[in-house]
Amino acid sequence: MNKIFILIFLTIFSFGATLPKGYYEIKNIQAMKYAFFSFMLKLAVEENGRILYDREFIQTYYKDIKTNQNKDIKKYFYSLLKRYNLKENATLKECLKRIDIIPVSLVLAQSAVESGWGKSRFFKQANNIFGQWTWTGKGLNPLQRDKGKTHKVAIFDSLETSVYKYMMNLNVGWAYRDFRAKREELRENNKPILGSILAKTLVNYSAKKEAYTTILTNMIRRNHLYRYDIQ
Repeated sequence: MNKIFILIFLTIFSFGATLPKGYYEIKNIQAMKYAFFSFMLKLAVEENGRILYDREFIQTYYKDIKTNQNKDIKKYFYSLLKRYNLKENATLKECLKRIDIIPVSLVLAQSAVESGWGKSRFFKQANNIFGQWTWTGKGLNPLQRDKGKTHKVAIFDSLETSVYKYMMNLNVGWAYRDFRAKREELRENNKPILGSILAKTLVNYSAKKEAYTTILTNMIRRNHLYRYDIQ
């Protein structure tokens, strides 16, 4: 439990990541893809690292829950429950179902699809990589929003925050219960958490439904992104 100070340190983001200088001048498609995926890979691995620390913290906390009286540790524990929208009496199983990684191949695929390889207006003006919406706070109006709709595209302070919010959305959002259930099933059967498998559960991420999941699985397959997933 002495890892609490490391955990707190890791939750402090080092903001300011941007695409490599000259990225938007790259003409070669393969070079452009390589630059984009390399950039997103770092952000995905860093955020998954924070999640894995939180996951280990939760497991250790529940193991020592009867003897642990450290105030800082308990404070961090309750902050995690709040962050992941868990009740105070949540079981370890319920915690682990939400506090888990997003496969890197899926992060890379969705970042490319949702941001148009980092060239979308939302990526450039709102630090919004994954097309996340908001109904409150800061946002950009979509150019093709349906009549009567009031949602906006969320504005984030940094690209790191966009990755954090995206992963938290998949780990907490009601629309992604199937995603979490399938991931938990893979864990329990000691199978690798593959983006190509979990992508099929994201029918609610886009109005394209099943067609969207096909786009993601094709993106993963054609670009060999599965090699980045933890085996």
